[in-house]
Amino acid sequence: MMEWSQVISCSFTNGIRIFVCIWMITALLTPHKVEKSTVWLSLLCGTAAAALSVFPIPPIAIAALEMAAILCALRLQYKCELRTSAFLTFFFEIAAALWDFLFSAGLAILFRYSTPDGVISGGRIPVWLVRILMLGLMPFIAARRENAEKLLERFSSLSAVAGMFGVLILTEQTVVPLPDGQLATWVILSGVLLMAVLFYRVSRQYEMEQTIAQLETEKNALLERDYRTLSDTYAANAKLYHDFHNHMNVLHRYLSAGSTGAAIRYLEDLRSPVQTIAETAWTGDEAIDRLIHSKIALALSRSIRVNTNIEFPRHTNLKSVDLTAILGNLLDNAVEAAGSAEDDLRFIRLTIRRINDMLIIKAENGCGAAPLTADGELQTSKADKALHGWGLKSVRTAAGHYDGTVETEYRDHTFRAVVTLSFEAVSV
Repeated sequence: MMEWSQVISCSFTNGIRIFVCIWMITALLTPHKVEKSTVWLSLLCGTAAAALSVFPIPPIAIAALEMAAILCALRLQYKCELRTSAFLTFFFEIAAALWDFLFSAGLAILFRYSTPDGVISGGRIPVWLVRILMLGLMPFIAARRENAEKLLERFSSLSAVAGMFGVLILTEQTVVPLPDGQLATWVILSGVLLMAVLFYRVSRQYEMEQTIAQLETEKNALLERDYRTLSDTYAANAKLYHDFHNHMNVLHRYLSAGSTGAAIRYLEDLRSPVQTIAETAWTGDEAIDRLIHSKIALALSRSIRVNTNIEFPRHTNLKSVDLTAILGNLLDNAVEAAGSAEDDLRFIRLTIRRINDMLIIKAENGCGAAPLTADGELQTSKADKALHGWGLKSVRTAAGHYDGTVETEYRDHTFRAVVTLSFEAVSV
């Protein structure tokens, strides 16, 4: 039976372990930051686990209840995917228990305290040292949130490898006698933990490759569609230009005969099929300029007001294919959202600005309703979700080529997407 001081200590160490587990999984799987309420939830769960340990309840049952509480918090509060969360929670619990054992055994060997039958008697000090190390790791990773996933994966790999070596070293030491069954169990569990880390990294790499392949397919489809739109537009105008002298002859005859009204009606009929393509050089890149003009023409054809404010740097390492993916997707989303909004919300504002060695691309549009989201990601409202919904993912992939960021915001019926890219000047 534990004393109440031990129960209180156990409550805090359990709470810290649960909190670090939730924090780590949210950092890996979601863009959310851990809320303050999670701290109190973790302490509550830790206290409940410590209180249950006073009663004759199997430790595995208490651990199962802890895992269930963690998974509920991850799923309900942070919308984490349940299967991956369960996998990570299970092996985090094993890793925490492994390092509790290693620190307890290490301090016992260092200070030579244990009972004759090999039971380590270090109290709660080794557990508190492990928890302090866990808490100390959090600010280091939080300060590098952009690379949090990579840092956590590397730390998990190093922790698993170090844990296995630590257990193997313990099997060879003779300072403190440890039960062979206990050592054999931890050798097996440390090996399983190492394999789990490797499996997770391989599965994440596979998912990333699948996502990149889908993004490339989507990007190619978008580029092909934009190319066809531009080709059709220029083909239509080329036909009109080819027939230009014929139209001029007809107008000359109407005007020579004094039929001004007929000439005006003829001009109206002639103007209606013309898709205007301005000659303004927005960026100096022909492909990007044509893309912007085609999207503006599409928006105007749907009675959407368009305002542009563009200042584009010349001679940089920014590639046309990446900028086309970014602008094409942002403007497609803006046209789709503004096109279904009411009259006062049918607007698009495109701003491109250079700030030192940073390029800021901001697209704003009116929305009749808030965009759909799931697991922190924007979702398409189109029925064919297999072929749509990759727009912002494609934007993030292209922005990642320039250490860029993509931020979105919806407020007061206005959706705003801001892409920030780092570029370098190149010599011509």
